[in-house]
Amino acid sequence: MGSDDLFSSFPFLHTKRLTLRQMAVQDAADLHAFYSDMKVTRHLDWLGPDSIEACKMLIESWNEAYAERRLIPWGITLQGSAPIMGTVMLMPTRGEFEVEPRYPLTIGYDLKPDYWNKGMMSEALQAVMDFNDKHIHARRIQAEVHPENIASLHVLKKLGFQQEGVLRQYLMHEATKNFLDVIMLALLFS
Repeated sequence: MGSDDLFSSFPFLHTKRLTLRQMAVQDAADLHAFYSDMKVTRHLDWLGPDSIEACKMLIESWNEAYAERRLIPWGITLQGSAPIMGTVMLMPTRGEFEVEPRYPLTIGYDLKPDYWNKGMMSEALQAVMDFNDKHIHARRIQAEVHPENIASLHVLKKLGFQQEGVLRQYLMHEATKNFLDVIMLALLFS
């Protein structure tokens, strides 16, 4: 699958328990439900969208970014179920997805707390890693994680990501305006 094929129709991914699919404005209430939980936003650099209307606009912006080849925004659902329980975002660190990737990809993800500690995010991220390996062929996927987000660090290390270091005062929190440290982790593909 070349870059053109990758963006001709949204790539749905299926695992044993999950479907990763394109989100639509009808998913805004589900998205708002988990972003409204401070357990979800505690280790992020923003507080999440503050209304269902803001979630609709966010989903539309993600889908526009997909059409522009700058982002693949998956919504995570249980197999055979419609409600969004989380998201996975895959994006080039610069520019857009290319036929032969020159730049690393960055991965980001969120999950509704009801599904924490059940292997759901590991399963979703593994599907995205497999998708990269088969279709995108990026040499490096990286993640930036708040140092106190022990669960996220554990999931990434379980998938083979290696911790590379701490980026001090790397991000500014959208609401508090405080600068945040992040741990950089990466997975290399041959």
